[in-house]
Amino acid sequence: MELPNNTYSSEAAKQMEFAEGFNPELTTEEKIRAAVEFDDLVQSTLLRFAGDAKTYDHTVLEDRVESIIPLEIPQEDGSYVLVSVESALLDNGDKKRSIRITESDGRDKETHDYYIEDDQVLRYDNNLAERPRELRGALCPEESISIEGIKRMIDECKNEIENDKLEQQMGLNRQPVGVEEISKLAELLESAKPRKLY
Repeated sequence: MELPNNTYSSEAAKQMEFAEGFNPELTTEEKIRAAVEFDDLVQSTLLRFAGDAKTYDHTVLEDRVESIIPLEIPQEDGSYVLVSVESALLDNGDKKRSIRITESDGRDKETHDYYIEDDQVLRYDNNLAERPRELRGALCPEESISIEGIKRMIDECKNEIENDKLEQQMGLNRQPVGVEEISKLAELLESAKPRKLY
């Protein structure tokens, strides 16, 4: 009998295959066009699910008014894709637009965060399953409330931050995406439905 390997595989992962790798040859014009299309996608999704949006004003947030829509895309294999679409208008006039896609097969979670920065859409990929494992390794049960255990956990978090910076410098993460990827993201959202938060 062959044992299953630990490779992450689900229908959700297959749907997000377009989010693999980056194109370092995007022109400035392509980046700006992708940002415009992404902004349109966020706004049209907010309009489409306006009745399900949660809006937070200055009674909750100090410096902005923000709307968030939680969505989900069920998969045939029982896995699912969770989506969070956010739009904020800051008091200083800045706009923030983001879409977070979370792939999950019940055991592992991987996120893809899309957001506009400097007139381009950046994507940040993160494996949420790996981070808790790393932190559990840094913080053994017997030292969970000791100073040494806390120091090890802080060191692990600092290391993760440095790794993120290095990935960005090497072009492996937090990189611009083009119009084609935004179009595929829009196709994915076509099958989304509101997620009820209890």
